[in-house]
Amino acid sequence: MKKARIPNFLLGIFWTGWRLWVVWSICVGVFLLILAFRIATNAEFDFASLAVLSVLVITWVGGKRNGLSMAFLASVMWLVGDIASERQYSAQWIPWVNALTHLMTYSLVALLASQVRLQFEREHERATRDVLTGLHNRRAFLEAGADEVERTKRYAHPLALIILDLDDFKQLNDTKGHDAGDMALQATAGALRGASRSSDRVARLGGDEFAVLLLEIGYEASIEVGRKISIAVNAALLDFPPVKGSIGIAWFGEADRSFPAMLKAADELMYEVKKSGKNNVCSRRFPEINRSDTER
Repeated sequence: MKKARIPNFLLGIFWTGWRLWVVWSICVGVFLLILAFRIATNAEFDFASLAVLSVLVITWVGGKRNGLSMAFLASVMWLVGDIASERQYSAQWIPWVNALTHLMTYSLVALLASQVRLQFEREHERATRDVLTGLHNRRAFLEAGADEVERTKRYAHPLALIILDLDDFKQLNDTKGHDAGDMALQATAGALRGASRSSDRVARLGGDEFAVLLLEIGYEASIEVGRKISIAVNAALLDFPPVKGSIGIAWFGEADRSFPAMLKAADELMYEVKKSGKNNVCSRRFPEINRSDTER
């Protein structure tokens, strides 16, 4: 059974630019309709709940500052509607008190909504990120990979998978302790981030095994990225001898298999490096055309 996932637009980065302006325009348009109807009916009908929904939407997609701004704007429009209507109040200050009450209520809604979203984001981060390195965890990587395979099938774009496994990592843990091992893993993660493109997906699969998903990349370019990663990782691990990195690169000109099968292909290439002496790069095209190429 397929796992339900929260849509990216609900927990992604806050909206900016034209998308945020579109939402603002819609919400302001709703307020103007409420204002016009309130004036036309002499403030007989109360649509405060609709205003709350607009504040909620703006806060969720634009953040706390935008939410508080919308709360202030909604309260001002409410005040204008009450004053412009022909409704008679027992005192002139009553519309102002009503507006202040709405401002407090809407501001509280904005603050609460921003805290709820923050909590959702924290839980989502815990579920998709590796705590030690900050990279994507195995679950998030597999989900992203499955999505990219579907996209590759649709648009016929190539992709590549890089598997990195640290050589002699257990020896480091045994001789210098787990703190040194943790620092080595963090150094490796930093090197992977620095050597990868912004469009690539970098993950720690578990233990001392890492993976990089390269999108829309040619075979020779994927080898260059693999070499760059190998150099960067080995440089980052100079303070953690004798640890080095073995890398397998599986390049796919077409999505001819599932993502876990692609991952297995790259993993097998990495183990070929392990068997032939470690600290090297092994690459192969899929569907297979030539035998594997081993690059130092």
